[in-house]
Amino acid sequence: MRRLMVGVALAVAVAGPAWGQRSPYREPDLRPATAFLGFDVEVGQSTGEFSNYVQGGIGFGGGFLYKPDADGALGLRVSAMYLIYGSQTNRYPLVPGITVDVTTNNQIAGLTLGPQFTLGRGSVQWYVNGGIGFSYFATTSEVEGTSSGQSPFASSTNYDDFTFASEGGSGLLVRLGRGGKVSLDLGARYLNNGRVTFVTKNGVTVSGNTLLVDPIDSEANLIVYHLGVQIGLRRPLPEPPR
Repeated sequence: MRRLMVGVALAVAVAGPAWGQRSPYREPDLRPATAFLGFDVEVGQSTGEFSNYVQGGIGFGGGFLYKPDADGALGLRVSAMYLIYGSQTNRYPLVPGITVDVTTNNQIAGLTLGPQFTLGRGSVQWYVNGGIGFSYFATTSEVEGTSSGQSPFASSTNYDDFTFASEGGSGLLVRLGRGGKVSLDLGARYLNNGRVTFVTKNGVTVSGNTLLVDPIDSEANLIVYHLGVQIGLRRPLPEPPR
């Protein structure tokens, strides 16, 4: 028994360092993430003069964040957004015996670039960001058959306008799982579009065979709330020299 215990102790002493070595079947160690992709659902709430004409909108967005230093607070973020703030579908005769559905959407698309400061290193982090860019307001119509599952066969832009935009916001990142690669992203930002000419949901009507568009000139600022995920993009560490 004594010889057996001595043999086990020697085996552990010899094998211990080997267990700490990298196994060819082990998942490689990863660098801390310096680049992040984000995807989210967004809800826009109109403010100021814009709220006299539009209640709000819903859509989706995303972004790319790059941090030169994985442990630093400063990063550069590119954000994209798409909201629909009004939609209606009406049925019209195309030719005798055939009717079509015409769907008109009022939409906002935007792109901004600016800094983001992320504070904290625990499972919950707080960030503030800002940016400048543009917003694109457009009202479009699509024509499709009345049967379900059919794709639009014609479309037209009824009215559009382009404006420079700025934004500032804040939010929380909550890490999901032990790896910390994926985080829940919850936040809000103020989107300043300034004065824009846009069309409301009821601003497009049909009289006979004529489409009538009634644009409005107004400030079009929003508070945009978002809920989504942020995914860290991490590269494997280089293999040690053999």
